[in-house]
This record gives sequence, structure tokens and C-alpha cells, in this order.
Amino acid sequence: MFILGKKISSFVLCVVIMLSLCCCGKETAEDNALKVDGKRAEKIKAEGSKISFIVPGFDGTDKESDYFKAIKELEDTYGKKVKVLSTVGDQTWNQKVAAQVASGDPIDVFFVNVEQYLSMYQKGYMRPVDEYIDLENRWHNRSVMDDYVKFDGKYYAGCVSATPYVMYYNRDLLSANGFDPDEPKNLYNDGKWTWDEFKKIASECSDEDAGITGLENMFDEVFEASNKSGAVKYENGKYLLNIMSEEMRNTLEMVKDIFASNPICGSGYVTGQNKFLKGKSVFHGAYAYEDATFTELKANGKIKIDYGVTAFPYGPDNSDLVNFGNSTGFAIAKGTDAPYTAGMLIDLIGKYSTSSSEAKQKNVLKENAKLYKELSENLYIPSYTDGILQEGYGAFYLLYYVRQGDDINSVRATYQTEYQKMIDDANALIK
Repeated sequence: MFILGKKISSFVLCVVIMLSLCCCGKETAEDNALKVDGKRAEKIKAEGSKISFIVPGFDGTDKESDYFKAIKELEDTYGKKVKVLSTVGDQTWNQKVAAQVASGDPIDVFFVNVEQYLSMYQKGYMRPVDEYIDLENRWHNRSVMDDYVKFDGKYYAGCVSATPYVMYYNRDLLSANGFDPDEPKNLYNDGKWTWDEFKKIASECSDEDAGITGLENMFDEVFEASNKSGAVKYENGKYLLNIMSEEMRNTLEMVKDIFASNPICGSGYVTGQNKFLKGKSVFHGAYAYEDATFTELKANGKIKIDYGVTAFPYGPDNSDLVNFGNSTGFAIAKGTDAPYTAGMLIDLIGKYSTSSSEAKQKNVLKENAKLYKELSENLYIPSYTDGILQEGYGAFYLLYYVRQGDDINSVRATYQTEYQKMIDDANALIK
């Protein structure tokens, strides 16, 4: 249960951070305007007066939330009521979505993340959104939609975000150990930012006596992505188990090396971030959105470290130099009787979340924003397919036990049968 708790905490944090979309380029109030033609307004008016909505962590009462503002505008402008649903007990939001579908009363608009994109489409929970949202609005992020939510030529989610995962580094600790303070960024710019270079720097800068670790990292799945490996592949309309592949073994060897055999990493997760901000870690793996938070903390004098940021280092099998990231969006239920109203709520969520993001990102250095845009255009998210394992937890358990020092072959053998059963079950559900 302790392990599961860590994963759930990480997931909840991910939901919160994905509200901050990675919007790059010139932005104006005009860009955020929501234009609605008469036909769309008439179709919304002709639908029923109520829709339902669910997103993790929102119960409808937080007036500062982008969701609250979107709902209020929908109600004020179109006279619609939105029923905000929540989960019960240990039920998760996606289990609630499934339960409502089974009952014949689907949730009209529901949050969906990259771990559920494929499975929810395959189970028939989502309907195409093309007709019901304005795809020209930039908050729909068409390039990411093309990669992850486009099936049979149609889009199955809107307001889709993309946030790359990056490597923050402590410039002071690098200088104190004889490195250029921007050595990681320089190596990235020169095309030499590899796992081996990272391990060399992290090892030389670690200091057990002083309590300084080489890396504090928030999501273990980054080691899969940075080596372009995943526990599950999706080819020719079927899922395939991939944990016995050479690239997955190389990934697990890296994890075991830096966490157990030649430890240079701390415990990670949220506590690891606090350690990095206190100047007790050389590197910190986290999402790009953190930059805005760190910048604000530094401006307010709450942190003293001088930090830089670059891409997460690349593994030996990642010749395409893909980057880890995350993506979320909002779907319209297949059985809804108010799809135009549902689509308008999604557009309003995009409008308000984009405005919030711009306010948070205004102090981020332009060179950093450029990097994030560059990385977000070449994402590889293992959980897109790994999400069918352990109810969306992907290869987390496999990675977890290897990082504790367990034998790689034994761990892979242990999970091979269990994961294959999950894959068989998932393939059986594909329509």
C-alpha cells in the first residue's frame, strides 16, 4: 500500500500541474477570445438544460479554479447547469466514468489523461469532438492531438495539453565541483547529453557526508521515455508486451545502477524537489511547469539556489532523442444528449486555463520557453500504452522493485505472466 500511495500522490500532482498548459509563442488577449457563431449557439440552446462533469480534485466549490470560471460562464451565457460529480471512497475518477457508462447515464464531459486515451477510445466511452469544439482555438494543441487522440481520422478529446519533462540543475554545485555551471545545457546543445555524461557529473558532485545527492527525480517513467522504451507496445491495433526487450533491459540496468548499485539518487517524488530547492541535490527531474514556480520562489527570496534547466539526458537506444512528457484533455461521452453544450464547456476550460498558464509563465526566461517548445514537439510518453497495466500505473511496479536493487531477470519474469494477462484482457476489449 505504501508503494501505491506514492503513485497516487504523483498522479494527483500530475493532474494539478497539467492545468498549466505549455503555451509558447506570441500571445495576446485576442488569442484567448472565444468566438461563437450563431449556429453553434442555437444548437447549444436546443439541448437539455443540464450536463455532468468530472475532473480529479475539483468538487465545484473553488471559485478561483479555471473549472469554476468556465462553468459559471456556461451557466451565465447559455443558461445551462453543470452537475460536478466526485468519486466515492477508493473509487478513482476513471472508475467513476466507467460506472456511469455501465449505468446508462454517462458523464457528459470528463477529464482524460494520456494513460486512458487509448483504452477509453477502445471501450467506446468517448465520442469524436470535431463537430462540438472549435479546433482553431490554440488550446486544443492539434499536433499533440494528432499523436495521441486522433483515431479513424477524428479527434476524441479537446483542450489537449502537452508538458515536457526536463532536468533542472544546481549551477552553484556544478561550479563548486569544477564544472562549467551550465555544463548540462552545453552538452545538450552539442548533442552529447547522455546518461553516461549525466552519471559522471552526478557522481562527482554527490557528497554523502554533506547530504548532497546527484539526482532527485519525481517520475520513474522518465527512464523508459529517455531511452525510448516502454513496457507495452501498440502495433497493428494490438498491445504487445515489451519488458523482455533489449531497450527495456538497458533502461532497468540504468535504474538499478543509479539507485542501488552505485547510488547517486535520493528518494525522489515531492520530498526530492524540496531537497533540490534547498541546495542538496545537483539535478532534479520534473515537469517544465515547475520553472514558473521556481522563478517566483527565487524572486521572493524563498530559495537561494542558482539553477538552470535542460532536457533530461538520453539513453543509448534513444536515437530519435524523444522526450518524456505528459498530456491531458477532456472528452465528451459517447452517450451524451448534449454534445454541443459539452463541447462549449471544453472550450471554456481551454480559455481560462490558457489565460492562467500565461500569467504563470510570464516570468520564465525566453530561452527556457524556447527549450520547452522544442522538447514538447518530440514527446514519447510510455504511459500511453503502459497505462493498460495495473489500472493505469503502467510499469511503475517493475521500475520500483528494480530501483530497490532486485534482480532484473527475476523482476521481469515475475511481471511477465501478470502483465501478459492484462495485455490479453486489454486486447479482448478492443472493438
